[in-house]
Amino acid sequence: MNRLQYLLKCLPLYATLMGVLIAPVAAANAEDSAPGGYTQEQINEMINNPLGELWLLFGQSDFVVYDGDALDLLDEDEKVMNFTLIQPVLPMQLTENWKTIFRPTIPIVSVDSPSEIYPPTEPGEGFTADFDRTTGLGDIVLWAALARNDWTKPPNIFGFGPTIMLDTATDDSLGTGKWSAGPMATAFHIGDEWIYGLILQHWWSFAGDSDRQDVNLTDLQYVLRYRVNSETNIGFSPNIRYNWEPDSKDERLSLPIGIGFDTMVKLGPIPAKFGLEYQYYVEQPDAFGPQWLVRFILSPVVPAPAFSKKPMFGDL
Repeated sequence: MNRLQYLLKCLPLYATLMGVLIAPVAAANAEDSAPGGYTQEQINEMINNPLGELWLLFGQSDFVVYDGDALDLLDEDEKVMNFTLIQPVLPMQLTENWKTIFRPTIPIVSVDSPSEIYPPTEPGEGFTADFDRTTGLGDIVLWAALARNDWTKPPNIFGFGPTIMLDTATDDSLGTGKWSAGPMATAFHIGDEWIYGLILQHWWSFAGDSDRQDVNLTDLQYVLRYRVNSETNIGFSPNIRYNWEPDSKDERLSLPIGIGFDTMVKLGPIPAKFGLEYQYYVEQPDAFGPQWLVRFILSPVVPAPAFSKKPMFGDL
């Protein structure tokens, strides 16, 4: 199966998954013109703020083409992997002056991995392997950004907090086999014409399978978008990853660049952000790493419950 056939095969699954998640929300809000009593114009503005007041059901599906020296050694073609992320964005008011934005990332992963490797049987022959596709739950990541109320108001916003990577993968090939934690921070400028910013996370492993590689991993998402109008942006939001564990520096960095767009659409009564992005990796691990990807984004706005806007604790 070639790359395009696999991508087309997976698109209905992604659409079905998002439909199952969105349908109850749409039904519950069939009488509302916009969730939370906001106008469409207010939602268009607030959906660009990662530390804003809106609750979102962020959905992202990456179709990633992998290649490298390891596949060349096995005389194998490029492999297409899929990473579908379900990321609820849940802001909650902690005190009169402080809030937290809780954002779990639930990955559904589908990868090809070697099930058996065979040594050469004749002089001049290379190694061969059998590959099996495994699909299931990956390692769930939880982060909670803390921010004062005035830090979440455009044009300049920022927050910080902890991030935790849980050992939840349903198969060894889908996760790290480790429990990891570290800091996170985010800073954005949301202007009338440009949106740009960073989301930085780092994890160190502290528990897990002793036979798996330790986690010492940095993830930096950099965002740049030009606002065509109140509903549509053009730009990119790739994730740079640096794995500090490999001895060889050639196996550490994954650096993509890209271009795409996002715009506001209506799913029945529910406003949602839809986006499409292409990314090319200008640097990747030599042995086995991503070459390029296509990213689909669908983020419906859901009504925030009343309790999330009330201070949970006394003022600090």
